[in-house]
Amino acid sequence: MKKSFWALFIFAFSLIGCEKKPVEFEKVEYVKYSHQLFEEDVNLEGLIKQGSKELGATPRQLLADFGFDEKESKSILEKLNLYIMLSKDQTVHGIAYNTKDPLGNPVVASGLLYYPKNNKPKGVLFIYPFFKSKSNCGTDLRYSIEAILNGLGEYVCLIPDGIGFGLTSDLPMSIIHNKNIAETGIDLYLAAEEFIYNNYKRKLPREITLFGYSRGAPGAWSMARLLSKDKTLRINVKDIFIGSGLYYPELYLETVFETCYSEFAAAPFVLWSMNYYENLNLDLTKMLTGKMLEEFPSLCNGSIGIQQVTSIVGTDLRNYFDYDFLKNEENPYRQIIVQALKKNSIPNDWKPECKVHLYNCFEDSFVPPICGETLYQYLKEINADVEFTQKDVGHQELVIYMTIDFFKHIYPNL
Repeated sequence: MKKSFWALFIFAFSLIGCEKKPVEFEKVEYVKYSHQLFEEDVNLEGLIKQGSKELGATPRQLLADFGFDEKESKSILEKLNLYIMLSKDQTVHGIAYNTKDPLGNPVVASGLLYYPKNNKPKGVLFIYPFFKSKSNCGTDLRYSIEAILNGLGEYVCLIPDGIGFGLTSDLPMSIIHNKNIAETGIDLYLAAEEFIYNNYKRKLPREITLFGYSRGAPGAWSMARLLSKDKTLRINVKDIFIGSGLYYPELYLETVFETCYSEFAAAPFVLWSMNYYENLNLDLTKMLTGKMLEEFPSLCNGSIGIQQVTSIVGTDLRNYFDYDFLKNEENPYRQIIVQALKKNSIPNDWKPECKVHLYNCFEDSFVPPICGETLYQYLKEINADVEFTQKDVGHQELVIYMTIDFFKHIYPNL
């Protein structure tokens, strides 16, 4: 018995006395990640100040401009101040990554990666950006207003520039090519996964929350669809937040051509993009008129922001489209455009495996409400888990309501 005891004691002591060799960290091979463009420390207060500068107004002024009364504004601003007080510092990385353009050509694209500083991330937020100009995307400014959606800065937040922006600004903007927009988004996630593992020695969570508003909505939706259909990627979508998106661009064209009104002169941007990526070989000078034609192509190729273009050509489509193209459904150019738009509509061929938070507004004079309503009808027909919020506000007002709900969702205890 004594011998057994001493044998056990000696064995235990030998284990304690042995020094464990630390496991050597082995970096993964870079496949999607290319290189880092920059690295900076940021916080929510700084992001809000940058956003106010970009928009030319403080949060209080914006709320007043968008029709929020004093009581509503006070409540929103109090919550905003709470978020600022509780928010954590983040590090923003501008990263370059390998992907393809809508024509299948290899390109090195760019995007932003926000990472919690000195904290383990709670998850991943993937946010498709709003409408940008070529010199105004995330890596150009080293900042993106969409990053405010990260709230307390406790998540990894990914925001792609998009094809035609940032490092690919020499290419036409990809606006409605949603399959490619989804593929480039997934490539950014995979590049971020490689970068985070090698630099932070942490694995990127494979469950994401997707957010997309306006131009970003169809991209977020298409990325969710692609991830659902391709299980080999092993990336699960937890929730989808989308609002006022151009899900069915042919419905957009039909509506704005009928009313001859659009809050923003976006249609010429779409035509410029489609003509290149669909190989349509159209003579756009026979479809445009007025200042849009006089200053072609600078007013539709993305070199000037959409708001500035609208201030030049106005909100009446008759100011910048040829009348026959605008009103004659048999116009050969129009027929070609309609077919290209239908080709790029989001396919109604899948049922989301997660909850869909779908936002729409009655008074949307940029993206016609019929686009969101049509998507909602489809989701109802297939018994998808969808929460449909439709408000009697405009395009720029709805995003505020959607953002507030998004904050409540990712930080339910606040």
